[in-house]
Amino acid sequence: MVTTPRLEGLTDWRALARGGFAVVWEARQESLNRLVAVKIIDRRLDTPEERDRFLSESGAAGRMSNHPGIVTVHYAGLLDDDRPYLVMELCTGGSLTRLLAPENRPTQEWVRDLGVRIADALDAAHTQGVLHRDVKPANVLIDAYGHAGLADFGLAVMTDPGMDLDERLEALTPAYAPPEAFAPHAPTKSGDVYSLAATLYALLCGHAPRAVDPDEADPDLTAAQVVMAHLDDPVERLEHVDPAFMDVLMQALDDDPTKRPTAAGFRDALEALPLGAPTTALLPELDEPLGAGGADPSPATSPPAAAHARSAPPRWRRWPVLAGAAAVVLLLAVAALGLLGGGGRSAASPPPDPGTSSVAAPSPTPSVSATLLTGFADCSATVGRPAQCGPRTPQCWGGVPSTFDSLIVATPAKCDETHVYQTFAAGPLTKPVIRQSELDADPAAKAVCRASLVNRMLPADERRDNWEIFTIPPQSAADGEGYFRCVFGRGERTAPLTLTPPG
Repeated sequence: MVTTPRLEGLTDWRALARGGFAVVWEARQESLNRLVAVKIIDRRLDTPEERDRFLSESGAAGRMSNHPGIVTVHYAGLLDDDRPYLVMELCTGGSLTRLLAPENRPTQEWVRDLGVRIADALDAAHTQGVLHRDVKPANVLIDAYGHAGLADFGLAVMTDPGMDLDERLEALTPAYAPPEAFAPHAPTKSGDVYSLAATLYALLCGHAPRAVDPDEADPDLTAAQVVMAHLDDPVERLEHVDPAFMDVLMQALDDDPTKRPTAAGFRDALEALPLGAPTTALLPELDEPLGAGGADPSPATSPPAAAHARSAPPRWRRWPVLAGAAAVVLLLAVAALGLLGGGGRSAASPPPDPGTSSVAAPSPTPSVSATLLTGFADCSATVGRPAQCGPRTPQCWGGVPSTFDSLIVATPAKCDETHVYQTFAAGPLTKPVIRQSELDADPAAKAVCRASLVNRMLPADERRDNWEIFTIPPQSAADGEGYFRCVFGRGERTAPLTLTPPG
């Protein structure tokens, strides 16, 4: 089990994700009573030069955080054992990796607009002499308002060209790295452009340009060695993508760094593509954007430094999972109060994906439904109103954050790995809700999501009177439209608790 960090001013730690060389935590910043993300790198910075470089580059990342296409870095530092960390805004919408699944494929227009936004962010960074070095879908995050931003600026120190090649590539993602990264060359701005183009390519087809089918790869080779073995393979054009779009991508994916456009040139080429104007709907089920009179509630303008990142949110085609409720809350707040001033961000929220932290926009609730959700047992007689207990197969969660009273966007977790919460019941909402406070106040949720029900389902030696109980909205279409979930927990666990629905 990963040891919970200790940083002054941060409490309520919860592990959110683990990568090859880092762990991302959710924590509460006590001074501002807000949730933040803390990325802690496993590699120690052993020399004063490495430490100074990290602090210098993370400082530059902090100064760039006012760009709408860059995830805000609040502060950075070193732990007592010289491992570096970044404290960033908590992006509850997850990363672009969930869009690589066939059922979640975005439109070409959305990919184009995302490329304009992130290329503009890279141009701003390159202007300040900062390279990213690891642009990939996992490093483009979606915040609580549905805006896309590039994360992990400041971690370039982890990929020093003087490192051993295997060590350097371990800190990168080989599938999205430019060909020159596989040789002992210093990283360049054009390498960032290549990686962004590879990211857009993957969003259009589901895999990186030179990806190899895992079933066909030599199991004795590392990921980097597999990619290196195919560096001479030509990048295939995607037949289903607009030819002009592919021309722009192919130029940015050129093996020769000198033939690639600059980040600004790539941005301008993408922006000029004749794919049609950006559309404005955030929700796939809506034909018109939310807001008074159907007007786009997003800001019409943005600061001069972000002039190329001001596109209106593009439309997604219909997805099997409904769109993020955090975006709904924001749009309604903006339409009513005009609260969206400050960063000028305007990229769309991506379509949710089952198994990721996305919530469904509530649908009209059935008055009383006899339909049982998969794996649940009817416990209405025990509760005194329509309720279902279970599920038979445990369902666990790593975190259940709610930002600015938006509906909870839960973080799924495997029950046999580290998690905090577990589902114990579900029930139909009495009415649609758009805020977490409304969901918590729903009579059905208050009646079902109770510690007494949890304890009744647990063995006597597992019962306690201080469970943390949360009501979460549907996280995917598979959750059942109009049904909430009740989750409970207290601290981290690595195995689920056994729940026996009351008879």
